[in-house]
Amino acid sequence: MSAHIDLARLPGGTVLPSPAWRRHWLATLCQQQVALDELAEQMGCDPAMTGKVIGLANAGVPPGERRHAAVSAAMLAAIGLSTLRQACATPAPPAPTCAHFDAQRYWSHSLAMACAARVAGDALQLAPADELYSCGLLANCGQLALATVHPQEYGELLGQYGNGVTARLLCEESQRFGHHQLALSAILMRGWGMTDILCDAVLCHAAPPGFGRAGRMTDLAWLLKLASSFADLILRNGAGPREPALAAARVLGLDAGYMETLLRHSNAEWSEWRDILEPHSHLAPCRTRTRVRPAARQVFSEFI
Repeated sequence: MSAHIDLARLPGGTVLPSPAWRRHWLATLCQQQVALDELAEQMGCDPAMTGKVIGLANAGVPPGERRHAAVSAAMLAAIGLSTLRQACATPAPPAPTCAHFDAQRYWSHSLAMACAARVAGDALQLAPADELYSCGLLANCGQLALATVHPQEYGELLGQYGNGVTARLLCEESQRFGHHQLALSAILMRGWGMTDILCDAVLCHAAPPGFGRAGRMTDLAWLLKLASSFADLILRNGAGPREPALAAARVLGLDAGYMETLLRHSNAEWSEWRDILEPHSHLAPCRTRTRVRPAARQVFSEFI
């Protein structure tokens, strides 16, 4: 059976849901006119809203000028509070009820991969760290699209082939829906106006070609593969096989000891922000990722 996904629905980003309480909280922050750097931090933790506001900002960028690839206070100022309020108030599809799609794990993995991409990217200096954060956050938004647009058919597929980004699952997604999840992520990102090199890195990060053989894009893809492996380990509290992360680290020129250090830093940053994935967190004041709380510092010595 073929259930090809409707690409015409993807570039605008309206197909991607956020948790209902999360969208309501962002709308409340817009009404309260909180500082734009704090609002940018909160919006930048949600894949759906990140894509949407990047798309809004890039729609106003003249041809030939540098496009946005990360949520920032300056970008939100350019969009304007009235437009942001409207974006948050626009009804979104409900969270997907797709069998075998673990929505909570999806949100957690997206944020953990974003944190890991920023930490490792800052160390390797392959691209601006905030842009790599966005890439990590959006790298798997194509799976969210599949689970939302075709919940029944995609749930059946996940039941057969599992929920990981495996070659078999990607192949079956392509056959069933016309595009696999990483191709859809890249299509969404292009629709939001992000640069080709970032979109291409997301597209091939599950199985990048040899390091350096295709230039900087391939290097970025290996970095995203490392970040994805870090996210898997972070969600398992450091338990599980290290080989996927070690393989990517070796390609990037990192030894095992330095890789573990980057993993600990990635986990510490994610630990500071994991509370935002829970509905009760909207009662807490806004935080910024540049402030590391004592509990997060403690993770450096306890994790792994």
